[in-house]
Amino acid sequence: MKKIILLCILFATLANATVIPLIAEIKNEQPYSLDNNAIRIRIFNTSTDTLKEMSFCYRFHAKQEFIFEDNWYLPNLNYKIDTLTDTTYQIHFWLKQGASIAPNNYFPNTSGIVFGLHYKNWYAWEHQKDYSFSASTEFEPTEKLFLSMTSECKGYVSEIDTARIKILGYDRDGNGVRDDLDSLIDAKIPDNPEQRAAYRYFAQAKQNQWKAFYENPNMTYEELFPYEVLTALSATLLQETNAESNLKWNVYQAQVHNTIDRILFERKIDRKFAGKFLPVAVGNTKRYPNEVAKGREIYNKILEQEKAKQ
Repeated sequence: MKKIILLCILFATLANATVIPLIAEIKNEQPYSLDNNAIRIRIFNTSTDTLKEMSFCYRFHAKQEFIFEDNWYLPNLNYKIDTLTDTTYQIHFWLKQGASIAPNNYFPNTSGIVFGLHYKNWYAWEHQKDYSFSASTEFEPTEKLFLSMTSECKGYVSEIDTARIKILGYDRDGNGVRDDLDSLIDAKIPDNPEQRAAYRYFAQAKQNQWKAFYENPNMTYEELFPYEVLTALSATLLQETNAESNLKWNVYQAQVHNTIDRILFERKIDRKFAGKFLPVAVGNTKRYPNEVAKGREIYNKILEQEKAKQ
C-alpha cells in the first residue's frame, strides 16, 4: 500500500511539473476588418509569486510581404519575428529586463497588449489560416500562444502544418527548391552548373505551382496558367543542358514525387483542370513570349549562382 501511495505522489508530481501558473487570454480588436488582423492578449499570473521571466508566441500565416504594427501597445516586452516556413511566422514576445508579473494579476494590465498584422499592399488577410487567431470579441483563454516561464517560446520547433510540409517540403535556405532536392543535386551532380541550374529551375517551377494551388485550391485555370507555362519551360532547359541524358536525371525526377502525398497532390491538380488546355514545348516556339522570357530570366539568375560555386 505504501508503494502505491508513493507512486501516486510521484505521478502527481510529474503531471504537475509541466503545469505553469500562467493563463493566456486573447480577443479580436477589429472583428469585421478584412485586411487587418488586430489582436489583444493578456497573461494572468495565478501563482503567489512575482514572475520575472515569461514568453509567448503568436503564430500566423502570410504569403507575401507583411507589416507588423508594433507601435500600438507593447509595454515591457521584447519581441522578434521568427520565420518557421516560407508562409509560417510567429511573433515571439518575452519580458524586458527588470519587468515582472505580480501575483494574481494580469500582464501588462486588464486591457492587455495590442498589435496588428496586415499585408504591405492591404490585400485581404486570411485570418483563419493563423494558428493563434481568435475571432472572439471578448477575452477568452487560449492554448495557442506557446506560453513559457522562460524567454524561449515553448513549442518553437513544433510543426503546425504537417500536410503542407509533406507536399512542399522544407526550404530553409530560401532558394525556392526543397532541401531534399537541393541535397540530391549537390551530392550527385557537382560538376556541371548548367545542369544544376536546370534541375533547380525545374524543382522551383514545380514547387511554385504546387504552392500556388495549395494556398488557393479553388483557383481558376487562368490563375494556374502562368505556373504551368514556367513548369513546361523546364523541359526545354533540361534538353538544352543535356540533363535528361544523364542517368542521374531519372533519380532526380523520381525524387520530385518522392512521397505518396506529393503524387496524390499532383493528381488532385490534374483532376481539377482535366480537359483544359495545357501549354507544351513553350521553349522552342513563339508561344507565350512574356512568360518564357520571365522563365529564362529566372534560370539565368540560378545559373549565375551555380557558376559562382565553381
